[in-house]
Amino acid sequence: MRNDWKYLPLGDICELLNGFAFRSSVYVNEGIRVIRIANVQKGYIEDSAPAFYPFSYEKELSRYMLQEGDLLMSLTGNVGRVGILYKEMLPAALNQRVACIRLRKKDVLLKYLFHYFNSNFFEAQCIASSHGAAQLNMSTVWLAKHLVPVPPLSEQERIVSLLDEQFAKIDALKANAASQLKAAKDLFQAALKQLLTPQKGWDEKKLGEICEIARGGSPRPIKDYITNAPNSVNWIKIGDTDPAGKYIYETKEKIKPEGIKKSRWVEKNDFILSNSMSFGRPYILKTNGCIHDGWLVLRNYNKDLYIDFFYYVLTSPDIQHQFTIKAQGSTVSNLNTDRVASVSISFPFLPEQERIAARLDEISKKVKALQANYDQTINLCNDLKQALLKSIFA
Repeated sequence: MRNDWKYLPLGDICELLNGFAFRSSVYVNEGIRVIRIANVQKGYIEDSAPAFYPFSYEKELSRYMLQEGDLLMSLTGNVGRVGILYKEMLPAALNQRVACIRLRKKDVLLKYLFHYFNSNFFEAQCIASSHGAAQLNMSTVWLAKHLVPVPPLSEQERIVSLLDEQFAKIDALKANAASQLKAAKDLFQAALKQLLTPQKGWDEKKLGEICEIARGGSPRPIKDYITNAPNSVNWIKIGDTDPAGKYIYETKEKIKPEGIKKSRWVEKNDFILSNSMSFGRPYILKTNGCIHDGWLVLRNYNKDLYIDFFYYVLTSPDIQHQFTIKAQGSTVSNLNTDRVASVSISFPFLPEQERIAARLDEISKKVKALQANYDQTINLCNDLKQALLKSIFA
């Protein structure tokens, strides 16, 4: 930063607004969009699961109503994240623990502030200013006093033009990597459907005829059973899974051996199936241990089933659809042993199962390679953006 740049308190440049404590019980399907802290991501406002308040509250909420071009910043958790609110999301209102930063000086550009706020340099200062043991909390009082580097207007315009141009190129690289990954995932889903569509001569049976299905159990209170002792038993949790993988190799937690009788013992090559929340997701065990009541175990399955083929059948759209239909629950949908046992699957002779599984493994490896390339590209692109921002603001 050059010597001719000014350092102005953010409160002198912008109006800072705190949000309202909206009640989720009043949410409706359409109305005034409520911008919650989960909507504020680094560099953008996320809107995949919108919440709305009735239009009848608009007058009551007048001081919390947002405008096009408002900068919205997270004040709790991942503090200092900021995004610009665009016209398409209006009418919208500000929820608590989100700050609205509304520009009021004409000699400061909105996009200049936006780029400054998105630098790791600024985010580090937000974190350093925050307090809280369980999660960080940042104050708008500190934010108002924070000194913002403000160059002459012509220099702001040059910086914004440079960053917008370079960021557009970087975003194009990210979009290309995302497009390749999507194409590979679409190819895998198409292959899954084609290769697992029942053919003449395939056998059809219900899962209850093929394998033993049992529900897990939890020794309570579980905290009294968690241990790091040498003779402890693997305690298998959803956090031990790899969302992109099919195996569970190890666990983060273990329980005392006496907990086995109050839980469900599972062994290597058993399938475990999530039966609540993201229900129906299968994993193949590569270790022994115990499962809690959020899992079902499928074991002692028919010797005519090839383990990797069976895995792909359970992940197929048809079987996942059957799980969805059979899942029940007023608050959280879940599966139980009887519902899973009634699901029908089709399968050919073992040699054909092995051929199908090998083909799907081959495509899956390509998807994973592209996933790794995508992750690497995203990290590289984000690093490039931060390097540009650092060269200007740090």
